[in-house]
Amino acid sequence: MAGTRKDSADIRYNSNTLSPDLFYQSLFDHNPDIIFYMDVRGVIVKSNDRFSETLGYDTGEIVLSTVEKFLRSKNVPGYREALTKALSGDRQYLKTTFLHKDGRALKFHLTLIPAWSENQVIGIFSIAENITKNVLLKHALKDSELLFESLVNEAFLGIFIIQNGKMIYGNPKLYQLLGIKMNTAGLNLWDYVRQEDRDRIDILNHLEIGDKGVYLSFRIIKTNQTEIEVIAHVKKINYQHKETIVGSIQDITERKKAEEHTKYLAYHDQLTGLSNRRHFEEKLQQEVVIGQTLQRRFAVMFVNIDRFKYINDALGHPIGDKLLIQFSKKLRELFDASTILARISADSFLLLLPDIVNTEQVIEYAKKIHQLSDTPFFIEDYKFFITMCIGISIFPNDGEDAETLVKHADTALYKAKELGQNKYQVHTPTMDIESYKTFKLSSDLRSPLTLNQFEIYYQPKVCAATHQITGAEALIRWHHPKWGNVFPDEFIPLAEELGIMSQIDQWICQTVCNQNKAWQEAGLPAIPISINISAKRFLETEMITDITDLLVKNRLDPGYLEVEIVESTLLENNTAVIAVLDGLRKKGIKINLDDFGKGYSSLSYLMSFKGKINTLKIDKSFIDDLSHTADENSNFITKSIIELAQYLGMNVVAEGVETLEQLEILKSYKCNTVQGYLFSKPVPADAFAELLKKGKFDLPTPENTGTSTPRENRRKYFRIDLDSPLIGLITLIQFHGNNVQLGKNGILIENIGLGGLRFLSDLHFGIDRKMVLEIDTKILGEIVTFHGSVVWMKELKSAIFQYGFEFIINETERSVLAQLLNKLSILAKQKVIAPDCSFTTLSVHQFFSEKQQNPNNLLE
Repeated sequence: MAGTRKDSADIRYNSNTLSPDLFYQSLFDHNPDIIFYMDVRGVIVKSNDRFSETLGYDTGEIVLSTVEKFLRSKNVPGYREALTKALSGDRQYLKTTFLHKDGRALKFHLTLIPAWSENQVIGIFSIAENITKNVLLKHALKDSELLFESLVNEAFLGIFIIQNGKMIYGNPKLYQLLGIKMNTAGLNLWDYVRQEDRDRIDILNHLEIGDKGVYLSFRIIKTNQTEIEVIAHVKKINYQHKETIVGSIQDITERKKAEEHTKYLAYHDQLTGLSNRRHFEEKLQQEVVIGQTLQRRFAVMFVNIDRFKYINDALGHPIGDKLLIQFSKKLRELFDASTILARISADSFLLLLPDIVNTEQVIEYAKKIHQLSDTPFFIEDYKFFITMCIGISIFPNDGEDAETLVKHADTALYKAKELGQNKYQVHTPTMDIESYKTFKLSSDLRSPLTLNQFEIYYQPKVCAATHQITGAEALIRWHHPKWGNVFPDEFIPLAEELGIMSQIDQWICQTVCNQNKAWQEAGLPAIPISINISAKRFLETEMITDITDLLVKNRLDPGYLEVEIVESTLLENNTAVIAVLDGLRKKGIKINLDDFGKGYSSLSYLMSFKGKINTLKIDKSFIDDLSHTADENSNFITKSIIELAQYLGMNVVAEGVETLEQLEILKSYKCNTVQGYLFSKPVPADAFAELLKKGKFDLPTPENTGTSTPRENRRKYFRIDLDSPLIGLITLIQFHGNNVQLGKNGILIENIGLGGLRFLSDLHFGIDRKMVLEIDTKILGEIVTFHGSVVWMKELKSAIFQYGFEFIINETERSVLAQLLNKLSILAKQKVIAPDCSFTTLSVHQFFSEKQQNPNNLLE
């Protein structure tokens, strides 16, 4: 450090060193810049308040410190050089950087002024001017200019300035958008706007200086006559004392195309080009609002291609995709643009048919869709005939919101599939009853006590020629504590969904093996008994071992156990199932193919089962059509199945034989075995044991196959037997103390009295007085409503039940009913057809078939 250390008196501010002039003291203390005084060693002796205010240090941290303490390290050498020169007597100026106490760097102009006394430098006066803001501002301005120039020149927006209608500035992008050379003189930008869009820029005539800018969209015709979509932001300002329009233009042509494409993908199925579920639901929501506002009806169709999974699995997804594309195209051609078609899953489609007149109109559309099955689809070297099942719901009858309408169409589709291939089904309120029952059964199936409620019923298989019992089929029944006897088709699908079917299958096998062995040990004829195995069970590798272990455990010869597999299971999982079947056959267990013809098979396909199937069971649908007066083709198909199966070394069982005529025809076709209500319905084990003791059935006659009417002689009140049944509507209103609100289902009322009535239904109700039903019917122009419970039930045919219904009625209501029935009775005795009643001349089969297709307005 220049200079020598002096006595402390030399550096004290007193009369011996500096004159205490008030003027200079004020200048020191109140200067807007930092002022401080250093001794010849560079130690700060005194500073003004601005030092602390600007750099954040206390006075005690400043005084007796060197300036280097407050400088950025790289600025220290320059400062020391300037200080040395100042101590030599030369005034110094430098730019340097001080550090704030919090670490911030601040720019300063630092002036070092020598302090003289007696021709000797005794210290340094320092003035530090804070130029941080100036530096930052200067840099910011320079950066802003560079940035603005860069942004404007490289911007993807066209930028322009217009005065007096002419463009005085345009950036390169603007000229590129217009397709003209840069700096074209006298350019009027708006001349390039498409004629049809020029009215959109009229708003510029109403803009005022200072107004918020406006956005405009229009099309520009470039000099090469191509067209682009643009969006512009325009504002009016005062520039150089003139009204000036400034703005930007962006080419959004590709963006709009991309947006349209993105929207298309968001709302359409990529494979078929039809709408997707999201788009369909939005359109359906809109149609609900329109329907509610205009009181307009519309329909929702749920279409599913039968066996599509089999096509995919057998031939591969590329073939399946091409089939879907062709099918979608043909489906689209059936409807006009107002119909919304959507593909919502691999093989399922939803249709929205707006503004329909009646249900019959929708059914006609369904029939048109089914006509697509009449012509083949050609995919590469393959020729396909496909069928579709269709579920239908109608607004507002079947729901007043989108979710309910789709749900009911789906439920109707499920019902259509139960009827077979290529069927359609209009939603009926009865499905709500079935859904309610299904929900309750689903909950109860999870209970560990369920197995204790199961029972095996046995239906005999009878030699068609001798009527000897040659075997039996084991059929599970569920004795539900509230719903009564629940049939397998009601709970087996639920058990499969819940994943407990394997447990039930094992229980069935164990029970049947144990029972059959018990009958044999009791001296009854030894016969094979067949059990039905679920499709999923066939795919479990341990199934063969489980069945074999049960045979060993019960000491039952494998020849007395047969396994029945449904046709659809065999076709959909061919390789895996065949392997299991071969394993069972090696163990001595025979294999039956159940429900042949119900699903998918052809006679030619039957050839592939040779040597793998012991018995072929012909589906009931073929047997129902057998008659001496039937079309020859109908009988011929059944005859052909029997002949081909026997040629392949298979036994044949005809299921669902109910009439002597059917039996005689089957005997003439040399059918081995029959099974059906003509001989016996499924019965409990004790009842079947009695049948086994007898060994054979007497030949049924028309007299002993008739239906007796139970409890006729035990009634308190008279009944009117109706020559033609009355159509009624039934619903469940109370279930074990809980009130419920469900839809109604069509029934046929056979007789009616003051205490109750007898009706037929295709629904299975339990015998339970805690289940309160409501029945409506029309008698002599009046809609009569009855409340009551089922007190007895009899199954007449498969899926048709006869019920005794006891009224819950007070004496006043009974008196009113008595007057009405008295009038009806008088007319009946006079052989006069009672007017304005809901009689029907349809057969039972026709009624329950046709009301499923169109259940509306049954009492009108």
